[in-house]
Amino acid sequence: MHRDRELSIDGLANVRDLGGLRTRDGKQIKPGVVVRSDNPRGLTDQGHIDLMAVVGPRTVIDLRIEVEVEHDGYAITDESVTVVNFPMLPLSGVNQEQIAAGAFDNLIDDYMGQIETNGDSVLAALRTIASPQSHPIMYHCTAGKDRTGIVTAMLLDILGVDHGDIAADYHLTTANMAPIIERIRTAPVYKDNGLAFAPAWIFSSDPETMLAFLDRMSAKYGNAEGWALQRGLTPSEIAAIREHLLEPAT
Repeated sequence: MHRDRELSIDGLANVRDLGGLRTRDGKQIKPGVVVRSDNPRGLTDQGHIDLMAVVGPRTVIDLRIEVEVEHDGYAITDESVTVVNFPMLPLSGVNQEQIAAGAFDNLIDDYMGQIETNGDSVLAALRTIASPQSHPIMYHCTAGKDRTGIVTAMLLDILGVDHGDIAADYHLTTANMAPIIERIRTAPVYKDNGLAFAPAWIFSSDPETMLAFLDRMSAKYGNAEGWALQRGLTPSEIAAIREHLLEPAT
C-alpha cells in the first residue's frame, strides 16, 4: 500500500503522495491532494514537466530556513504555483559542541521541539492545507525527512491515521536517503554549518523514532488535534482538513 504512493519524478529522491493512507474510521486520504517531498532544487527539466503533470501543485510549502533558501533558491517558478516559506529550524546538534550548548542529541527530543519551538510554522502549514483553494499542495524541507516528517505526522494524526501507518510512512524515507545524504555531505552550505559531517543518526528514519514521538506528543497534548487547537487552529479548520482530504475507502 505504501510503496504505491511513491512518485517517480526525476530529480526528487523522496517524494510521495499521502493519498491512499487509511484512517481508523474507514476513510482514506484522497490521492493527488497533498504530496510530501525533499528539496525540489534537484529537479531536471523532465522532472519539472513530470511534477507539473503528475502533481500539478497549486501551492508549495517550503519548510527550509533562510540560509538554505539563500543557498538553493526556489526551483519551482511557475506563475501558477504559489510558494510560501514557513521556516523550521533544525534542533538536533550535529557535533558534540552543539549538543553541549543545548542542542538535542536525539530525534525524538528534536521532534518535540519542532512542534513547540517551530510550532507556528507547523500550524501555518496545517492552516494552508485546510484551505481547498491551496490544493494540490506539495511541502518539503531539504531531505523531506524531519521537518516534512513532523508536518506529515501531525496532519495524519489529525486525519485519524493509525500511528503504525504514520511511522511506516516516515520509514519509507530510509530507502531514499542515499542520494540526499550525498547531496548534503558535499554542499558547501552544509559543510559550513557542520551538517555535512553529522553522525549517521541525524539521517535515520526508524519507525520506532516516529512512534516514540507520537506517544510523547499524545501524552502531553492528547493528540495532534489537541496540540493544534491549543496553538490556535480553529475547530472549523480541523473540520476543513478532514472534509477536503478524506473520502470513503475503496
